[in-house]
Amino acid sequence: ECSPYAAHLYDAEDPYTPVRDLPGLCFGFCSKFHNKCRHVLKYLTENQLLLDTSGRDMPTFCSIVDLSDQDYCYPNVLKSTDLNSNLGQVVEDPRGCLQICLTEVANNLRNPVLMLHSGDETHRMFIAEQIGFVWVYLRDGSRLEQPFLDISGDVLTTPWLGDERGFLGMAFHPKYRHNGRFFIYYSIQFNSKVEKIRISEMKVSRNDMNIADPYSERVILEIEEPAANHNGGQLLFGRDGYLYIFTGDGGKAGDQFGKHGNGQNK
Repeated sequence: ECSPYAAHLYDAEDPYTPVRDLPGLCFGFCSKFHNKCRHVLKYLTENQLLLDTSGRDMPTFCSIVDLSDQDYCYPNVLKSTDLNSNLGQVVEDPRGCLQICLTEVANNLRNPVLMLHSGDETHRMFIAEQIGFVWVYLRDGSRLEQPFLDISGDVLTTPWLGDERGFLGMAFHPKYRHNGRFFIYYSIQFNSKVEKIRISEMKVSRNDMNIADPYSERVILEIEEPAANHNGGQLLFGRDGYLYIFTGDGGKAGDQFGKHGNGQNK
């Protein structure tokens, strides 16, 4: 069964918690699990402490897999009215399994940073990779061979693990169906030294709705980036019709720039 709070079963929100091999099991449920199913543990984990204690000491084993917050251990996480009262209507199959599980829609991508549709009723999805590609996925889940957009030669990326620079944002004009306009946000570099973020307008090809016109780019805004991280990247059209650009605070530990830091500077 899937729950929107499933990450809590593994203490996933706390970066200081060691990676858990087993989800957090409430003590009452754990004792039943240990009594009936402990023989399957060798297939679920290689944690020798869990395996050793499960074989000789149920209370110790269950105390290890329990969670300090009893709201989030299994099965309490599915039964708590405080957590589950506002999740909307869910559907159960004949066996009682909740139909709110995740379904994979794309794979074999390199650092995908966004997925969005163009609002033109073609039922296509556009997925962007940080290195500067945007791919078109059709309604049946297949991906077109040729990318919608390839500016990988212009985008600033590095082999540094966790680098936040690159192709970071894209937004289709609210009237894209009629004007073919969209906007992109990406990192660039000048003279191998100065780093900037660039926001540009582009248009789709007149001859192929699945390919952007590579010669249509019109630079709207460039901002010098003081550091390599916290680059933001989101582009969104508001209900007011304006394009909103989220730049991040400029980076470095503690947001050191300016009198108060960019994050606090209106």
